[in-house]
Amino acid sequence: MRAWPGLLVAAMIACVALVSKAMGAATAPGPGIGAWVAAEEAEVRLVSALSAIAPDAGLVDLGIQLRLSEGWRIYWRTPGAAGMPPEFDWTGSENLASVTLRWPAPSRFEAYGQQSYGYTGEVMFPATARLARPGEALSLRLTLAYLICREVCMPGEAVLALDLPAGAAAPTEAAAEIARHARRVPVDAAEAGLAITALRKPGGVTVIARSPEPLVAPDLFLEWTVEPGHRRPDLPVPSVTLAEGGREARFSVVVHPPLVRAGTPLAVTVTDGARAFAAAVLVEEGD
Repeated sequence: MRAWPGLLVAAMIACVALVSKAMGAATAPGPGIGAWVAAEEAEVRLVSALSAIAPDAGLVDLGIQLRLSEGWRIYWRTPGAAGMPPEFDWTGSENLASVTLRWPAPSRFEAYGQQSYGYTGEVMFPATARLARPGEALSLRLTLAYLICREVCMPGEAVLALDLPAGAAAPTEAAAEIARHARRVPVDAAEAGLAITALRKPGGVTVIARSPEPLVAPDLFLEWTVEPGHRRPDLPVPSVTLAEGGREARFSVVVHPPLVRAGTPLAVTVTDGARAFAAAVLVEEGD
C-alpha cells in the first residue's frame, strides 16, 4: 500500500508530460509560419505562403497578421484626423532586396467629432518579398511599430522572425489566408470597370464613381499632398447620393480651407461592403 502514492505521482507526471507534448504539437508553427508574438493589446505573427525558397525563385508572398483585443484599433497608411500608420522595419533580414506592402481597405471611425481610418479585430497586411539572390535561403526580421487606440492610445511594438530554407517549396497552411486577405486590398478601379472623376466645387470636392455593377453602401477615402507647410485637412464623412440604380455614386466632401484646386492629384479609395477600388485622378474644375 505504501507504493501507491509514488505510483500516483509518477502517473500524474506522465499525464502532464503527455498533455504538454500534445499541446506543443498543436501550437507549434509549421514550415513558413511564424509564432504569435504578444504585444500591446494585440498578438502579431509573420507568415509565408510557401514553406521554402524553390530553385531560382525570386519572390515570395508574405502576410503580417494582427489580432487586436476587443475594441482596439490600429491605423491605415493615411490615418485621418488622428493616429499614426504602422511602420515596418526589415533591418536585420538576410537575402532580402525589398518588400512591397499592400494595405487592405480601411474602415471609418469617429471620435470626438473627428474622423480616422484603420482596422479592428483582425487584419493582415499582404506583402511580397523580393530576394537579393534568387533560390537561396531567406531570413526575415521585422520590427513592427504601431499606435493602438481605444479610449486611450498607446504605442505597440512586435519583433518578428521567419526563416525560409532553400529547397522544395510547398504551400503553407497560411497560403489561403494570405490570399483571402489580399482580396481586401483595393483593386484598380479602371480594370474593374469603374470610372472615377473628381470635381472642384465651392468649399470642397465632389468625387463621382460610375460602376457597371450597382453600388449598395459605398464609402470614400481621399489622400493627397497639399502645399508645403499645410497639413492635410481633416475631412467630415462624405455625403453620398446614389443614382442610376446605384451605378453612379456622388461623394461630396467639405474641405476648409479650400486647398484642393484644379489639377490637384488625389488618391481615391472607394469601398462597398467587401469590394474596394483605388484610382489616381486629377481634380477637374466643376460647374
